[in-house]
Amino acid sequence: MSLAPLQTVNEKRLNNRSNLVHTPVKGANANNNAGVGIGVSAGLDGKENHRSGSHHHNYQNNNNNKRVEPHGQPPQKKKKEKLSALCKTPPSLIKTRGRDYHRGHFLGEGGFARCFQIKDDSGKIFAAKTVAKLSIKTEKTRKKLLSEIQIHKSMRHANIVQFIDCFEDETNVYILLEICPNGSLMELLKKRKTLTEPEVRFFTTQICGGIKYMHSRRVIHRDLKLGNIFFDKNYNLKIGDFGLAAVLANDRERKYTVCGTPNYIAPEVLMGKHSGHSYEVDIWSIGVMIYALLIGKPPFQAKDVNTIYERIKCCDFVFPKEKYISSEARILVQDLLSLDPLERPSIMEVLDYVWFRGIFPPYIQSDVMTEVPDYEKKITMQESMVNFRTCMERSGLIDNTESYKNSNDVIPFDNIEMSNQQRQTILPNSLSPGGTRNKYKEVVDLEAQRRLNDLAREARLRRAQQATIKKDLVATSTNLIKSEISLRILASECHLTLNGILEAEAQKRMGGLPQSRLPKIKHPIVVTKWVDYSNKHGFSYQLSTEDIGVLFNNGTTVLRLADAEEFWYISYDDREGWVASHYLLTEKPRELTRHLEVVDFFSKYMRANLSRVSTFVREEYHKDDVFLRRYTRYKQFVMFELSDGTFQFNFKDHNKLAVSEGGKLVTYISPSHESLTYPLVELLKIGEIPNYPDCNFMEKLALIKEGLKQKSSVVTIEQNQT
Repeated sequence: MSLAPLQTVNEKRLNNRSNLVHTPVKGANANNNAGVGIGVSAGLDGKENHRSGSHHHNYQNNNNNKRVEPHGQPPQKKKKEKLSALCKTPPSLIKTRGRDYHRGHFLGEGGFARCFQIKDDSGKIFAAKTVAKLSIKTEKTRKKLLSEIQIHKSMRHANIVQFIDCFEDETNVYILLEICPNGSLMELLKKRKTLTEPEVRFFTTQICGGIKYMHSRRVIHRDLKLGNIFFDKNYNLKIGDFGLAAVLANDRERKYTVCGTPNYIAPEVLMGKHSGHSYEVDIWSIGVMIYALLIGKPPFQAKDVNTIYERIKCCDFVFPKEKYISSEARILVQDLLSLDPLERPSIMEVLDYVWFRGIFPPYIQSDVMTEVPDYEKKITMQESMVNFRTCMERSGLIDNTESYKNSNDVIPFDNIEMSNQQRQTILPNSLSPGGTRNKYKEVVDLEAQRRLNDLAREARLRRAQQATIKKDLVATSTNLIKSEISLRILASECHLTLNGILEAEAQKRMGGLPQSRLPKIKHPIVVTKWVDYSNKHGFSYQLSTEDIGVLFNNGTTVLRLADAEEFWYISYDDREGWVASHYLLTEKPRELTRHLEVVDFFSKYMRANLSRVSTFVREEYHKDDVFLRRYTRYKQFVMFELSDGTFQFNFKDHNKLAVSEGGKLVTYISPSHESLTYPLVELLKIGEIPNYPDCNFMEKLALIKEGLKQKSSVVTIEQNQT
């Protein structure tokens, strides 16, 4: 699409938004025809407001549903002139590329565009979104319009307003769209005040179909709201207005622009540059829309925009006692409106919720704007299951090939099982339209479904927790390792222990282990004192065996044994990882004299200044001398990796945990130095350290797992040095 040379426009006009103004409409009712399958921003579908003060609705006299454009600020209250006022009324006959269109009724207007009904020579009617060229002041504005056109043009789905064409004349750019003659969900809610749950199930399924399609094409809508979802002639829903949509280069990319409509904006959007946002903003909008349709107003509604934002940031909403909403609907809405985007269900997880197993209509009736349907008495649970699956198929949520056999399959009458009551009738229910024997007999185990929902939620919470920990867990310092094979050995030990923890978690889910199979308790050798003097000499530590070690800055270690006049000198080796040389103190090499002086210095310092943090001592099963291979300091804890495969974590709150025997055993060292060892699977069963609930064991275990996971990826020497 080519645009004429851009003309200047008064700076104050640019990006202005205003309230809807009443525009006289000849021969048409603008309110009734506003649902045209487009977004013309803050007026037609952005404000989600009544045009006059004649109705006392929750959105009445409220600017809080105006769309926030990508510059990130809500519209100013004082507006001199609307950009839509720059849109010249199209001529009665619009000629373009040899095709003629006849202008029809005016349908509505918003901050940037006006919308008209137009008809081609064959009599087919479309909606024409008209944007004034005078409003396209900068190259950025032009690219924004082109992006909307390109994204919308690429969409082809049953639940997305169909893009038809685009062209321009001297004054306007025209975007031709499928006409949706029956209004929007916003207008439906204004007329009905609240909707029934069966209707909202149907609507939500169709909306999910459109969103799943968009997301599969890496498109985020970013302005999903009741006013942007329209009814076609058959009262099926269509998502419109791609003015704020964005395409992701890949699934890991984040967007940082603050935009959307205040009542619907997800919390991570408000955080802007701090976190970025992705597909989950559209999932959040589903939760807002379900709540609004069932309760009658959005969950974070307030008179002041800033109050709305504050409520969104802390997820401050309630279900009013005077409005009935099922517990299944509450659970779904609460999960959709999770503050952490990673805790929100995916589209397909949404449709797995028990709420969708309720009464489900086959279609939406044409009197939906005025009549409250009573589906509960007319539709059985078996029919609902068929209707739900059919709706999912038509919305592209499941493949037809996965479906049951075609409903036209003939079932031999002899094979139909009937109860005594059914035998009194001539035709059994299973012969009703759309019913097959398989569909009719299928029964959903709601309790099993609830359990599946709970498991899916737990998995999301774990992933979200791990992602948060991963983001926060950044090493501040670690010792230099000069051997590639040493790094591989360390990574292997971390991987082994992490797998041991995961295995214990799996055993816990299976009910734990019998007493005979529990690992034998062996207290590990642990670090009882340490001094980080790496700015000069290195890292010094005392073990529970009383041995003293210094991990020098050049990567070598001297380990002075407590029960003999001996020491080990340990250095890196390109083939073995570490090589240890054993010496008597009386026969020490001259070149190690300075090293031993440093060890003695640290020994005296620790004896004089540090208390021993553990009651453990050398046990008979401690056959080998142990040294510290690597230490890593994090904001949350210090991690010690010992040569016998034990990992110790000293947390900032003075609680300490050691994981030994390949992840099978966990040792807890309390702030008062009490030392206790348990099989990990037993701790997982109770979820805490016995008698020490304040330790927050499960939270610390999550940190430990992430630390091991990060260290289990083999890094090169170069990476280790950075």
